[in-house]
Formats: sequence, structure tokens, C-alpha cells
Amino acid sequence: MPQSAESYPHYRRNRVCLMVDFIAFGIAMAFINVSTVLPSFVNQLTDSALLVGLISTLMSGCWLLPQLIAAHYLTGKPRKKPYLLTPAATGRSVWLLLATVLFSVGNIAPTLVLVGFFMSLVIFQSTDGLASVAWFNIFSKSVPPARRGRLVGTAQIISGVAGVGVGWLVGRILGANGLPFPRNYAILFLLSGGSLLVSLTAMSFLRERVQEPPPGFRMEEHFFRRLWSVLRTNRQFRRVIGVRLLFGLGGMAVPFCMIYGIDVLELPPETVGLATSMQVLGSILAGVVLGYIQERSGSRLVVLCSTALGLGVPLLALLTQILALQGVAFPLLTAVYASIFVTIGMVNSSIMLGFLNFVMELAPPHENPTYVGLFNAFTGILLLIPMAGGWLLEATSYTVLFTLAAVGAGLGLVMAFRLQEPRQTSNK
Repeated sequence: MPQSAESYPHYRRNRVCLMVDFIAFGIAMAFINVSTVLPSFVNQLTDSALLVGLISTLMSGCWLLPQLIAAHYLTGKPRKKPYLLTPAATGRSVWLLLATVLFSVGNIAPTLVLVGFFMSLVIFQSTDGLASVAWFNIFSKSVPPARRGRLVGTAQIISGVAGVGVGWLVGRILGANGLPFPRNYAILFLLSGGSLLVSLTAMSFLRERVQEPPPGFRMEEHFFRRLWSVLRTNRQFRRVIGVRLLFGLGGMAVPFCMIYGIDVLELPPETVGLATSMQVLGSILAGVVLGYIQERSGSRLVVLCSTALGLGVPLLALLTQILALQGVAFPLLTAVYASIFVTIGMVNSSIMLGFLNFVMELAPPHENPTYVGLFNAFTGILLLIPMAGGWLLEATSYTVLFTLAAVGAGLGLVMAFRLQEPRQTSNK
């Protein structure tokens, strides 16, 4: 892909817009952290592990599956920005609405709150999934490949530093001396919704480079033929999908790490804030280390690091079990437990730096929506994994859950070594 000024005419302006968007979105998601805040919220309303697992199922499925539809619709369209802003504006208001519901009826209608929460999650993730295909395309047209690691890494560092403060605030709001339930979570949802509106405003100032499709391109007929053709002929694309699926299998334990710490290790409620801060710290570390690696060595090495970190999450969880059985000092146990969330933060941040950058560099420019949408749609196969983890946990134990997650992540790491750096090879 050429990296001349003519190829990226609005780079400086869009770099600022993308940075603000990325940072504000990261802060918003720290307030409603899917690994800490949302599981603890649902745990206040029900003791069902299946419903706790449903959070990650909906977060993944509702974000991933609509992308194939969006990719079909957007492939070949010269402008993608209208298809970014409309769904984003629709979905980002739901957290403000949910906060209003919590303030109004949270104490008297817990079932209504639970239903409203899952409906809000579906709406937010579905619209964000639709918008994301356009976002990735605009991102790929706005930032040269060699500068993407620096931009994403810097944004992750800044949002991570801000997120440490968010984690402290979450701990104060949810702690024993904080606000009562459900007002405490209503405040968090309100703050998240406000940050999402800042992100939306930044996206509205993006300038998109018009990219006409190749001569003779026909969207409807071309799209469905190309889905099969890409999978059949592009070996590297098949491999990175396989790595991502095994990597996701390794993540089945993530939704239960927070509940495990409180219920099994008997850590205090303030641990939610600590875990949130540690996850944000992991995001900062990923921005510094993996952003540098992506810029200097490419996306393949970041994917390898990502899968290795994914293996580290269940292994660290198993280590805390061993330490707890041996009766180690509470500070040491807490430190090892906190390292789980540092690793989760690095893993989450590495997906954009590694997997998605790998796919964007692998894809021909005019077919970027097809590759990104197809890749993420395949990842949607994993949408039942968290619920399966909840069922497995109810039927067996945390030890079995963490062990199977480690096996999946380990297989993904082995397969990742067969990937080739997309900057150094043609599509195969």
C-alpha cells in the first residue's frame, strides 16, 4: 500500500480525530468494563452463572455477526462515513437511557432492570458492530500501515492512564463506602454514555478519502463469490481465522475471573476497582510494547504475543488456586490475582494491534470491508463460548474451566507460528 501524502491527504486531521475517538471510547468502556463491572452488576441481580456468561456472549455475538451484513452492503461504496455515524449515534445513547431506568425503578423492579440491561447490551453492540466495518475502512484509508501501531499504541496509553483513574473511581463508587445499589451502577452507566458521545463527536469530524471500486466491479454478484474465493485461495487469511478462533476458546474463562476472585478467593468488593485499574494498566503496557512491535516488526509478531498472553490468563488463574490452597499471604495472592487482569487488558488491546491490523494489511484496499467483515463474522462462532463456560462451571469447577481455556489458547499459539508477516508476502 503506498504511503505518499497523496494516498493519505487528511492524515494529520484524521489522526487527531481517531485519537480522540479511541481515547474517549476506551474511557467509556472502562466505566462498563466487561470483565469486572458488568459481571458484578449482573451478579447483584441474579446468582446464575449462565447469565453472567451471557454478557460476553452478547458482547461478542451482537458485535461480530452484523458485520458480514455491513460488509456486504459497504463493499464497493466510495464513501463509508454515513454508515459509520448513523448506527453509532443510534446505539450510544442506550447507556444514558439505562442509567435513567436504574435511577427510576432500580430498587423496585430488578427483573425489569435485568431485562433492560441485556436489551441495552444487544442494541449497543449490534449498532457498534455495524459501524465498525465502516470505521476500520476509514481507518485503513486514513493511516499508513507503518504508522498504525504508533497511533493505536499512543491512544491506548493515554486512554489507559485515564482508565487508571476510572478504575479508582469505580472502586470508590462500588466500594463499601460508596453509593448504594443501583445508584452506583447508574452513575457508571451515565459516565460511560457521556464518554461515548465525545467519541461520536470526534468521529463526525473525520474526513474520508473517496475510494472508487475497480472498473467492472459489481457489488451484489461480486460479494458472495468473493467470500468463498477469499477463503479458498488465501491461506494466510484461513490461518489467522483459525488462530483467532482458538484464541477465543482460550478466553472462555475471562468472564468468570471477577466472580472467582470474590466468591472463591474471598476478595473484598473493592477488588472490582482494583481489577479495572489493572486491566487498564495492561492496556497501557500493550500500547507501549505491542505498539512498538507492530510498527517495527509488523502484525504477525503482535499476534504471537497476543496468543501467548491469552494462554497466560487461565494459567495465572490456576496459579491463584494453588497459592490459595497453600495458604500464602493475602497480599501475594491479591498481587497474582491482579496480574490476571493486567494480562486481560493486554490481550484485549492486542486484538486491534495484532489480528485486525494483520487482516487490514492482508486485504486489497477496495475489499477491506469484505475481509474485516468476514473475519469478524467467523469470530462470531465464539459467541456461545462464554455461556458454555458458564454451563461448564456450574457442571464442574473453576479448575476444569481454566484448564480447558489454557488448552485452547495453547493450540492457538502453536498455530500462530505458521502465520507469515503480511507486509513481506503477497496474498496466498
